[in-house]
Amino acid sequence: MKKTIILLIACIAIMSCTDDITKYNVDPKLPSVVPAATLFSNAEKNLADRITTISGSNVFKLWSQHWAQATYTDESNYDIIGRDPSSAYWTTYYNNVLNDLKSAKEIINNDDVLNTQTKANQLALIEIIEVYTYQHLVDMNGDVPYTEAVDITNLFPKYDDAETIYLDLISRISAAQSTLASGGESFGDADIFYAGDVVKWRKFANSLKLRLGMRLSDSNPTVAATAVSEAFNAGVFESNADNAIIYYESAPTDNNNPIYDLFENRNRREDYIAGETSVNMLTNLNDPRIGKYFDDNFTPYIGGPIGANNTYANFTHLNPALVADATAPGSIMDYCEVAFFLAEAVERNFITGNAETFYNNGIEASILYYGGTNTEVTNYLSQADVAYSTAPGDYKRKIGTQKWISLFNRGFEAWTEYRRLDWPQLAITATSNKTVPTRMIYPVTEVSVNGNNYQAASSAIGGDDLYTKLFWDIN
Repeated sequence: MKKTIILLIACIAIMSCTDDITKYNVDPKLPSVVPAATLFSNAEKNLADRITTISGSNVFKLWSQHWAQATYTDESNYDIIGRDPSSAYWTTYYNNVLNDLKSAKEIINNDDVLNTQTKANQLALIEIIEVYTYQHLVDMNGDVPYTEAVDITNLFPKYDDAETIYLDLISRISAAQSTLASGGESFGDADIFYAGDVVKWRKFANSLKLRLGMRLSDSNPTVAATAVSEAFNAGVFESNADNAIIYYESAPTDNNNPIYDLFENRNRREDYIAGETSVNMLTNLNDPRIGKYFDDNFTPYIGGPIGANNTYANFTHLNPALVADATAPGSIMDYCEVAFFLAEAVERNFITGNAETFYNNGIEASILYYGGTNTEVTNYLSQADVAYSTAPGDYKRKIGTQKWISLFNRGFEAWTEYRRLDWPQLAITATSNKTVPTRMIYPVTEVSVNGNNYQAASSAIGGDDLYTKLFWDIN
């Protein structure tokens, strides 16, 4: 008992000598404030992973019909109610991308030490990623939360009109690229796309503005023409060296390419095969990329019918270089996409130039990106069904077909450009007998959690249906 009292007195004495014992509740290894640069990196990584992956949420490699399914065929038959793909996108984009960027902006704006131009550049880079993210959301769903989004005090944000969002995004990206024209530094190595290179970021901003403008080419050609010509004159991507790319790593595993993670780490490689639509198109055109996109487990290649109950062993597989390599890069935006936009912009008289040259540049960039040769480019472009002057159809068919081929492994953009240009012709599903959807439905939880705003948005766009067309999809 005496020893116990002595120990208690000693403990009280030690505590009385300490002015503030609350510091013992603070973990010195856990920072109370996350640096803006770290938040920016995290936003880039989450955005890139969501775009790159193939899973029950990212269905667009299937909806573009580049890939097909074996074992499970719900997504290929456009039966996605149980999968709720939009929910995964909204969680990633609103919570892990836009929310992190908002926090980064607050930290940067309150930084009294940061160089003025560096601060402006960092904020401009954040704007660019935000614009990219919101465009993706609009192009997927239509009207989405925008002006009231990412506000912790408002749990029930309204949905904004999709076209109004687009017009604001064009203004925001214009201001961002103008800021970057002054040069200076940004996030340095914390930027996983361009390592802080503001010259490349300015080209990315202008290329994104070009995309925004071209999406409006049918619905609002006046705004489209202005945005496209401004972007082109300010300087867009000029080669594959300008591509916005995420380079994945072999270790740690959370930095693996997400497709590799699904195929190898989670042993889901037998769920996916080459799509019949893609295999037939590439075969008929003697396209040199067929061996870059697909494995050689069958000669000739055999694509799986879209939506059929395919067996993995009976069909051509995806190229291991794309799906079984932990370090395979993911593309956020690339030159071939830009080149095809420019070819179309010439045809629409938005800019001056030679449509055939831009068309050829797009094909060349794609073939070389996947490891093809200049000889393969020359031989491919010499074919009557590929050459711009002799390929069948109008410019929408020529450009739409080759752009769709080049956007292999970039499912969302391939699906989106198919919706806009209506080429190439894609298959009706073998089991459900359905055509390709024209939009993605809203997250299922929005019906119960944000019901009034969901109902208003659903009514405004013409119904929350897979076949409701977006405002820019008018043909």
